[in-house]
Order: sequence, then C-alpha cells, then structure tokens
Amino acid sequence: MKYHAIAQAILVSTTLTIVATPALAQNVADVSNIPDASEASNAIYASNASTDVEVIKVFGDYSQLSLDQIAQSATIISAEAVQQRHVNHIDGLLNMAPNVNFTSGASRGKYIQIRGIGERSQFGEPLNPSVGLVLDGMDVSGLGGIATLLDVAQVEILRGPQATVFGTSGLAGVVNIVSNGPTDTPSGTFSVKAATQNTFAVNGAYGLRLDNGLGLRAAVAKNTSDGFVKNAHLGRDDTSNINETSLRLRGDLALTDTLTLDAQVLHVNAQNGYDAFSLDNDNVTLSDEPGVDDTEATVMGFGLTQVTNWGQWRVQGSATRSDSTYGYDEDWTFVGFHPWEYSSTDYYLRERDTDTLEFQARSSDTPAAAIQWVGGVLHKQSTDHLVRQYTYADTDFASQYDPTSTAIYGQVTLPLAALPGVSMEAGLRVEQHEIDYIDNTGFAQINDETLVGGKVALSYRQAANTIYGFIARGYKAGGFNADERVPDAQRIYEAEYNWHYELGVKSRFADNDASLRLALFYMTRENTHISDFATFAQDSGAVEFIDIVDNADTGINHGIEAEFAWQLSDNVDVGVNLGYLDATFKGFTRSDGVVVDKQRQAQAPRFSGQAFVNTALTEDILWHISLEAKSSHRFSDGHDEINPGFGLVNTSVTMPLTGGFDGWTVSAFVNNVTDKAYFVRGFGGFSNDPRDYYETPEPYVQFGYGRQSGVQVSYAF
Repeated sequence: MKYHAIAQAILVSTTLTIVATPALAQNVADVSNIPDASEASNAIYASNASTDVEVIKVFGDYSQLSLDQIAQSATIISAEAVQQRHVNHIDGLLNMAPNVNFTSGASRGKYIQIRGIGERSQFGEPLNPSVGLVLDGMDVSGLGGIATLLDVAQVEILRGPQATVFGTSGLAGVVNIVSNGPTDTPSGTFSVKAATQNTFAVNGAYGLRLDNGLGLRAAVAKNTSDGFVKNAHLGRDDTSNINETSLRLRGDLALTDTLTLDAQVLHVNAQNGYDAFSLDNDNVTLSDEPGVDDTEATVMGFGLTQVTNWGQWRVQGSATRSDSTYGYDEDWTFVGFHPWEYSSTDYYLRERDTDTLEFQARSSDTPAAAIQWVGGVLHKQSTDHLVRQYTYADTDFASQYDPTSTAIYGQVTLPLAALPGVSMEAGLRVEQHEIDYIDNTGFAQINDETLVGGKVALSYRQAANTIYGFIARGYKAGGFNADERVPDAQRIYEAEYNWHYELGVKSRFADNDASLRLALFYMTRENTHISDFATFAQDSGAVEFIDIVDNADTGINHGIEAEFAWQLSDNVDVGVNLGYLDATFKGFTRSDGVVVDKQRQAQAPRFSGQAFVNTALTEDILWHISLEAKSSHRFSDGHDEINPGFGLVNTSVTMPLTGGFDGWTVSAFVNNVTDKAYFVRGFGGFSNDPRDYYETPEPYVQFGYGRQSGVQVSYAF
C-alpha cells in the first residue's frame, strides 16, 4: 500500500507543478490545428522532401486523440516501416518497440510480453492471455499464429493495462493490427518476394467504391519458406517450414445519410512445421517424427453505426472459429539412436469458437476542448475443446473450457476550466467473468468472479507538447491447471490485478522534424500469475514435464521508455527506441517445493530497443538499416536458464522502376545481416539426452530466424 500512496503523491505533485508553469499555461483547444508527430522512421519513405508531419490516429484508444496526445505509452508501426522490414508476421515487428518481447514455442512467435508480463506457452492449459491481440476491432487474443501482416495500415502497441477498453485480455497491454479499408477511388497493391531458405511470398489488395456507395476491399497473401532448421536424420531442411495463406474482405455501405453498415471476414490457414530442439543445441535436429503447428481460423465482424446530433451509437459483433494442431517429437531423436532412447510424441488439438456482441454510444468527434465520452455493454462467450494425444497416456485427454464475460464500461475526457490546458480522463469497467470447465478425468469447476478496472489520467497539452500522468488498474481472470497430476492445491489459481502508475512527456521540436516520447512507469501486481512446471519420470528413464500456472504474492515491474526520432534533413532521418525494465516477483513456492523469496520475472530483458537510419542515397534510392537488441533474461520462472540476449542488424534498399513502370518499386533486403544465433525459447532442469542415460540436467534452446536475403517487386496505385 505504501507504493500506491507514493505514486499517487508523485502524480498529484507533478500535475500541480506542470499547470503552475506560466510558460505552458495555454488552453488545450489550441492543439486542434497542430499536426501530430508520426514515426520519423517513415518520414523519408512517405515524402522525401516534405516537412509536414502526418497525423497518426490511435484506433485502439477511446480518447479519439492522436499518438502524441493520448495519455499513455504507445508505439505505432506504419505500413511503410513494415515494408522496410520485409516480414510477413507480427513476430517480425515486436523487437522494434521498447519493453516488448515475444517467445516462440512454435513455428511463429505467438506469445507476447509487455513490460515483463505475458505468457510463454498456452497449448497445455486454457487460453487466458495477459496481452490482447486485436485485428480491426475484433478480439483474437490467444491466436497469435494468425497475426499475418495482410494489407496492414499500421500496428499499434499499447503498453500498460487496458482494462477500460479490453478488460481481462489487456492486463499488460494490447497489440492492435489495423488493415486498410475501402477507398473512395480505386486503389491497390501487389508484391512478389523471393528470398533464401526457398522463401516465396505474394501479396495483393484492391479497393474501390461502386456507384451505389458500396465500398469494398479485398486482400490475399501466400507465404512459404523452408525455415532455418536442418534435420540431419531425415536429410531435410523444411521440417520447420512456413506455409500460410491469408484472405480478407472488407466492405461498408451508407444505408442513409446517417446510418452506415460495415462488415469484414478474415481467413487464415497456416500449415506450418515444428521441429525446433536438438540435443546439442546446434539447430540441427534428429527427429524422425517432426511436429506440426497448424492453425486455421475464420474471423467475421460487422458493425452498424448511427450518427446523431449528440454523437453516435454503434452495434458491433464478431465470430471467430479456429482449429489448431500443435505437436512435436518429444524424444527429439529417431528409433535406434541409442539403446536408451525412447519414442514419444505429444499433440494438442484445439477447437475454439468465440462470439461477441457490443453496444456502444459516444460523443461526437469534436474539438479537444469539448467533453468527450463513451459508454457501452459487451458480451463475449467462448467454447474451447482440447484433446491431448500423448504416447505415455492411457487415453487421450479431453477438456472443455467455456469462459463468458459480460462487461459495462464508460470513459469521459474533459478539460478542467480552472486549469487551462489540463484535461482529465476517467474510465471504469466492471466485468462479470465466468469459467465453466470439465475434463474426462472427472475434474469440473465453475469459477464466477466480478472484475473491476479502470484509469484516471491528467494531461497537459500546449502546442506540440503533452505531459501526462495516470493511475490504472488492470485485471486478468483466474483459471485452472488442466493436468490431473497437478496437486489439488494448485489446480485453481486466482485472478491477478495490476496497479499501474505512469508519468510521461511527448514533445516535438526542431520545426516538427524531431519527436521525443518518454514514459516512467511503476506497477504492483497482486496474485501474480507465474508459469512453473513439474517433472515426471517415465518407464524409459526419460522425463516428462507439464506446465503449471500458480500465484505469487506480489510482482513489481518498473522502468523507463524513450522513443526519439529526428529528420535531420530531406535525405536522412534517424531514431532510437530504448526500454529499461526491472521486473521481479516475491513469495512463490515452486512445484518442487523450493520457496522463492525474490526472483526476476521471465522474458523481461532489463534493456531492449532499436536504432535505425533511413537515407536517401539519391533522389530515388532509399536505404534503411536498423539494430534491434535485447539484454540477457530468464527463459522461464520455473528454472534458472538464461537467454544471453542478442543484437540483430537488418537492412534494405528500395528504388522505383523506370521505363514506363510507374508505381513499381524494387527492394533488396537482408534480415539478420550477421547471421546472429539467438534464442526465442529455452528449457532447463531436466535431461532429454539418452547418451548420458537422462541423468544430467541440461539447458535446451530454440533458435530464432537466421540470416535471410531476398528481393521484392511491388506495385501500388
């Protein structure tokens, strides 16, 4: 409680200091005509000679404000920045943002951590993510495998609790992917990419508006690659292959002058391989039964919006249907490798259906001096069927997990008349969350809890500067450990709450050519969710391990984030994004009985960041180079193995085609230029090696993507 009081005092005193400064005492309405800073990494790419700065709207925030005005820390990655990185999935972008990490455990990096909070594996237990994933307003949290970058407009990474907007899936933050919608005039893109590792990708999108007012945009993408793993036993280099198809259709229609209907459907079919671990940690596997990482999902959404003289109301809904199969060769070897070897596979087959329905009313998008408000009711219901097929199990394990949420929320933003330039934002969400669980071992449980979260913020805006402070309370529902071998005392874990305090500054200077965003945050986590594991000896002598989620008493996460960008000239812009994080938890007993008094949280690098340079080598040729780095950090809360950290260099050169090829460009790129060996997942505390009779506990690691070079030809109109 003392930390709460200290942070509250800092928030109040800082705000009073800000508003008492005469030089900054201007009305908040004055910012309505100020352009908002964009990511400087895109300034040259978008307009080589322009000093005008594009307004960046944050779609994942209720405030109706821009990136430089919202009272929270966020990173916006534009479509141009995605093109510079030449990646096809969200896992290729997350290293660009400070204090954001991800782990793989599959062919794609699916598990996101923000400021040290987030899961590493969700195949064995019911899906209950700490970081939300949203696609065009549709909540697909827990389905990171379908986060392809199909016809993307921007990617928003919102750091800190998002309880008011996203409820139980926004404990640590949210990744919001926004695609391009229909346009009034015909527009489209097309690209073909060929790269090493037998990589081939084709993307296309086209939008138009018909004479009857119907707007449509269709997009399709196909991405294939052999991957970076070599299987010495089978003589193959495609056992961790990528094979992904994505399709999207968006449409909108003005039914009347004030009533608009919009709808969309997204289908992703990812038929990927999974062959990741080797006994010698050399990225050369020996498996005779390579695993799979398949996900097929269809996401549908609709919205009906009515504009009135006081604002607007909207009814929106979504339906998600997904089938996933995840499996791996548990022994990592082939029959006959060693007299002591064993043969075992472990497969998880999951079917998940999620439906949402929401009613929302909000004020008009009026100038910033006016009171803005939003309120609504949301109902969300899911059904999750899981079947585990495991060699050493007598029968298949089957479970059904049905979470249901009903939430009411509201948020208001208003200027404080007595304090010119100061606005207050207050939001509250009350969510009734129920989980109904049953499995074929005879275990059944119903958990019903009321979860309350929200946010109170003060911000001061003057010209191109914003100073803010806020207190937020995020939450994440409790859950169950499905495996019957988990001790009864650990089968159920309680809900987690996150008290978050943040102070920040956003500023533009040097004639709007430079931008700086700073954030200082401190959070206390109550009933911190910790991912542990237990081990069980098989008759073969090998060790099986299972994931266990349990509560620690307290977690403390605090740090700093800085994002700086500067367009030095018409030809050069640079930027640096840095994050510092200190994340620990206290009061936890591991499954083996070891009492942990204090420990650094897993997947929480103390330092992370990106530096980049964009240069116009000539009037037409653009060069991009970036360095993405993370310091050492723990792989897991349940063992002591350390990821040593890494730095990755990426570069690309882009130029237009001439000779009648208007709108065409060609790019050459190299990702991971130095072919740095780095790790995205790791285990410790057990042995899987029959050569020493499974006696010596060893660390095992999964490698990230190696060096890849290629060429892409693109067309846009």
